[in-house]
Amino acid sequence: MKFTNGAQELTYGRLQDYLSGSLFKSTMRASDDQPSFDLVYQDTTLIELQVLPWDTHPYPDIEMAIVRASSCVAIGCHPELDLLRFLLDENRKIRFGSFQTDDAGTVFFANRILGGEHMDPTELEVCLLSVGAIATRYSDIIIDKFDGQRALNSALPSKL
Repeated sequence: MKFTNGAQELTYGRLQDYLSGSLFKSTMRASDDQPSFDLVYQDTTLIELQVLPWDTHPYPDIEMAIVRASSCVAIGCHPELDLLRFLLDENRKIRFGSFQTDDAGTVFFANRILGGEHMDPTELEVCLLSVGAIATRYSDIIIDKFDGQRALNSALPSKL
């Protein structure tokens, strides 16, 4: 696996150590070719974790990385004005993370934390659990209101 900088490599190692002892340990699946993991929250919600280099930040002489946790909330929700307005209103209410969409009408929920040597395990756990809980809760709401569909459960890794 190739890393862009030392902070990304350090973050990946710390994340792997944390996940190996966490409540996600039985569903954790590491990617072979990129610094990322898949996890399952409450047997229903896939959480994707990416360890990303952070190139444009306020400290030009320091290598930095972030952990991005995201989950697909619904697919096929065409990004019409009502959906986008709903997601923006909900983003204002949510304390950490945000809803996002793509051109295919997929709604995601994502959150990020700073990686590196100061990555806090409690902050990481809150990030993962909040992404899972919010994606799970809003999946039915968004599907009911905006005619989307649930992401296929076949994407979920089976428990070891």
